[in-house]
Amino acid sequence: MERRDFLKTTSIATSAFVIGFYIPSKSRASNSKASEEAFEPNAFIEIKSDNTITVFIGQVEMGQGTHTTLAMCLAEELNLNWDNINIKPVPKVAPIYNHVWGLMITGGSSSIWGMQEKMRKNSAALNMMLKEAASKRWKIRTYDVETKDSKVINKRTKESLTYGDLVADLSSIKVPTNVKIKDFKDCKIIGKAMPRDPKEAWAKVTGKADFGLDIRPEGLKYAAVLHPTVFGAKVKSFDAKAVEKKEGVIKVKQIPSGIAVIADAWFVAKEALIEINVEWDLGEFAKVSTSDMDKEYALAMEKKGSSMRKDGDSDKAFKEASNVIELDYEFPFLAHGAMEPLSFAAHHKEGEAILWSTAQSQTLAFASAQKVLGVKAEDITYNTPYLGGAFGRRGAINMDFVLDGLYVAKDEGYPILTLWTREDDIKLGSYRPKYKNKVKLALDEYGDITAFNAKVVSQSIFKGSPFEAVGYKDGVDAAQKEGLATHPYDIANNDMQAYTMESPIPVLWWRSVGHTQSAQTVECSIDQAAKIAKKDPIEYRKSMLTNKRFITLLDDVALKANWKNRKKEKNVGYGVAIVESFGSVCAQIAKVRVGKNDFKVEKVWCSVDCGFAFNPQNVENQMISGINFGIATLLSSEITIKDGATVQNNFNDYKVTRISDVPDIEVSIINSGEKIGGIGEPGTPPILAAVPNAIFDATGKLYTSMPIKMG
Repeated sequence: MERRDFLKTTSIATSAFVIGFYIPSKSRASNSKASEEAFEPNAFIEIKSDNTITVFIGQVEMGQGTHTTLAMCLAEELNLNWDNINIKPVPKVAPIYNHVWGLMITGGSSSIWGMQEKMRKNSAALNMMLKEAASKRWKIRTYDVETKDSKVINKRTKESLTYGDLVADLSSIKVPTNVKIKDFKDCKIIGKAMPRDPKEAWAKVTGKADFGLDIRPEGLKYAAVLHPTVFGAKVKSFDAKAVEKKEGVIKVKQIPSGIAVIADAWFVAKEALIEINVEWDLGEFAKVSTSDMDKEYALAMEKKGSSMRKDGDSDKAFKEASNVIELDYEFPFLAHGAMEPLSFAAHHKEGEAILWSTAQSQTLAFASAQKVLGVKAEDITYNTPYLGGAFGRRGAINMDFVLDGLYVAKDEGYPILTLWTREDDIKLGSYRPKYKNKVKLALDEYGDITAFNAKVVSQSIFKGSPFEAVGYKDGVDAAQKEGLATHPYDIANNDMQAYTMESPIPVLWWRSVGHTQSAQTVECSIDQAAKIAKKDPIEYRKSMLTNKRFITLLDDVALKANWKNRKKEKNVGYGVAIVESFGSVCAQIAKVRVGKNDFKVEKVWCSVDCGFAFNPQNVENQMISGINFGIATLLSSEITIKDGATVQNNFNDYKVTRISDVPDIEVSIINSGEKIGGIGEPGTPPILAAVPNAIFDATGKLYTSMPIKMG
């Protein structure tokens, strides 16, 4: 709707009242140009006359619990009855819905810290408006009115009105500009453990929830795409005459990424791909395998890189060192392995488009639709279903699966669901980059670290992407340096470099991004230094830390794990790690039992500080999720290349964490009152170092090549 029409409609509505985040200074009833310009909402709260309250959220819900926690913020400030709340994705993609980064995007563990204050202030403003509306109706002071359980109550007479009863009154109330939100200590909903929104949970349990694969608009057709398996390969020619005659096949069309088959049923489309004769231009990468890349990375390690950090005098420190530690780390490409395969649906007809998108960034998908389909923004309807996991994959910078869906549907005139198989996803890239890291530590006569030198060799995630300006600078990728050049330890001399490799293999952020390589690089190296210094690993870390958050968490996790009095068992080891990522600090201790050729993570103690836990139950869930996600990379997950193509296909050979791999996990949450951080990703990095440290404790051998192969 046009903003003027929106204001008019809202002003006279008697069945619903909608309020936006950015608070106008004039009455909502005004139609003046100044009022229009002041009204810039980026999400809405809707109250209906039957007292149902709907919150429209711009972040996608992909299993991480964001919708529930943001709704808790609304319920807290509005003093709502939780049963009254309905949660829906916002119905439009536009700048007015932008996140703190200027995009509609869900990633970087940013949803809660980025949106909670806006949500709470907006709700507090509406709370004040409801009380003013009721006080006018009762002709009493606002002081004598309170809100509770989705009702406005006359404190003197105990008379009450539902929020819905006041819908018609709200349009005449000025929206307050200066609102005060509750102190955390006074909150009754946020800060308390809350299970997943029951309506969302029940819809998922009963199968009524719509995920990306579930959309079924009238006239829906299905598409599968034949992609090249060799990275960088292109179609030279193809013959699909036999396929076009098959029953159920509607059309075969070439799109930029390969050959698409549109059919009445997806399985018909998928099977038809087998019978298409394609001649591919494989390119030079068809000669490349993992062993070749290993050699290239090793050669790059000897070259001068770009500086990530340089302070002090490392050369002098190494000359004067009593001990020098040198360690090499190897991290393979990693797929994301989300449970729901990638999909994108679109209906393009006569200059209009309807999208059903499973992208983590609505802004990028929306922009892609405008470009590919040639449709104006106002002529696009954007729907966001639930996502069955993502871990960064659905935030693809190259928009690969989104572009497939758009090109398939372009000019076809009917809705088409383009679905990738899991084999497509695992074999086509957008991986966590392959890393080769080297660390060199100088220790003095007391075992203290006097210099920390490091070098990282990898592809860049950000170079050549829309985010290059913020993620790639002076030859250094943000994912190469985060957690490494920014390590928390008080070490006087640091010299760190990065070298960027080029490859046709698409790379992407993966849960915890650069911290997935830096956590182990830093924390396992620190453990080795503690061993040489003959000091307790936790006490050794504390001696180099100046940030009290880190020290508090190490003390807490040590207490929970009974670290000082841990039982000494044969073939059992304990390892510790602490990592700050996405604004939160997480410390973990892992107990690992080592067999002849394998190991089992039996127990993990986890202490986390995200500033303030808005929903402790969700924080605990995300810690458990992150730990289990990371364990797969230690046990088995890796992507390898042979003759330019990915060797792995599906969960049978790209193995993720199984139920039998899951340890007992105990989570402790500390509310430090520091700046609020994210929670979806910080649980993964520490486990990647704590487990190798535990194996070292049990065996005396440090494994620095992932996944760990003990046989």
